Amino acid sequence: MNNQAQQPIREHHFYVSTAKFLFHHPQHGIVAVRDPIRLADAKRHGLGPIVLYGLTVAGLPIRWLTFSTMEKRKSLREVLLTAWRNAEGLRGLPDVLRVNRYVERADPSLAADIAKIGIRLEVADPKDKAAPASLRSAHDASLWLSKRHNPVDLSVATSVEALCRDAHDDHDWRAGSGPRGLSNRKLEDNIERWLELPMRPPADILPDNVEWEAGPWLSSWETSLPPDRPRYFKHDGFTGRMWLYSGEDPSEDVDDDDDIPAYDEYDNVAEIAKNLVACWTHPPKEIAAAAGITLRQLQWFISERSTLDRSARFDLERLLGIEYDERMGGYTPAGPYVLIARKAQAIEAIYQEISGGGDACPCELVPARGQADPSWRYVLINAVGTPPTLVMAPRGEAITERLPDLIMNYEGIRPVSPAFYRDVVTTCARACLTPEANAREMRDFAKRYEREWVDCAWLPD
Repeated sequence: MNNQAQQPIREHHFYVSTAKFLFHHPQHGIVAVRDPIRLADAKRHGLGPIVLYGLTVAGLPIRWLTFSTMEKRKSLREVLLTAWRNAEGLRGLPDVLRVNRYVERADPSLAADIAKIGIRLEVADPKDKAAPASLRSAHDASLWLSKRHNPVDLSVATSVEALCRDAHDDHDWRAGSGPRGLSNRKLEDNIERWLELPMRPPADILPDNVEWEAGPWLSSWETSLPPDRPRYFKHDGFTGRMWLYSGEDPSEDVDDDDDIPAYDEYDNVAEIAKNLVACWTHPPKEIAAAAGITLRQLQWFISERSTLDRSARFDLERLLGIEYDERMGGYTPAGPYVLIARKAQAIEAIYQEISGGGDACPCELVPARGQADPSWRYVLINAVGTPPTLVMAPRGEAITERLPDLIMNYEGIRPVSPAFYRDVVTTCARACLTPEANAREMRDFAKRYEREWVDCAWLPD
């Protein structure tokens, strides 16, 4: 049988993008940004974008990267021919070159040109996860390119040229023989089989200097980024590069007179809000709208990826009943609340906060006479010296069965008068009408039984 027919279909993923983690700075040269930053925000830090080009062997962690300035972008054909000619790990020409639709539209004649040298251009299907994964991996890999070449000067052209040499050296090293230390033996074997394929050197018959059209698609990764946060430059001895880190510069937290770190109050609002949102009676989108912010702003805030301006933060704190406790030196969920048991970690954390570490007599309420609610079970968190909180637990769910373990000092089932039980059910139903109704209805509920909450073990007859 013809040996050529036994060889696998060779496929490369080809991608072009504004580098997500690498920028140029006139004083620092190439700067690595650990947390992605919008291009407009990067500009305020003196950072200019550079373009990343790459080829990845489909299904394998073998890639070849190169870069250019945004002003002097490389021809796609130049990139491809250089990679197929010089990158040992790619093994020369593929049978299939897979690109996304933006690359195809940016250079409409590319498909016809590479067809002349026996390569079929295929556009990745929108549901294809492999091709986008190759680009994401290339972005991540570029972040850790060690600085092996020092540019003669720190101008953008020489800095990017040195970065290209770093990337090419990295490819040669990774495509070399020897153990790779991967935990996946099958992947190791697949890499070895690929590298044993014969080289297919390209013929220089592709047109040179064919321009391609840039556009917003190059930096589509920035659309989901939160607003910028404080950042500072710091040199990294391991990679040899200058980095832009997120946060306040630690060197500015020291008093020059006594070298004692400056005091910074513990701001745990985002953590508390995250747990409350997970247990609230309404979905995050409705909570955000009630607080006057977007869902994305809420998600960024509770994941600690971004801050809120003072007014928006105050509105969210007021909606969720988060208050500053001067005695503890931090924020606390003051309540009272109607919560829904959805996530074990969240309900356990909120209980610990509102009960002061378990100083409560929680119990499940059931009517002494008549039928209980067929859909929900109701747990009362009756902490000492604080208004009560009610937890709605859906019947039949695994988390409901775990509540006795999640809620410290759980006292089991407590029969109560049918009138009181009806008041509990009605209060919870009213609290579920709007996000704002939650705390209001529970405050009214607490006032109706205000005298009795002094003793946490007491319940109305």
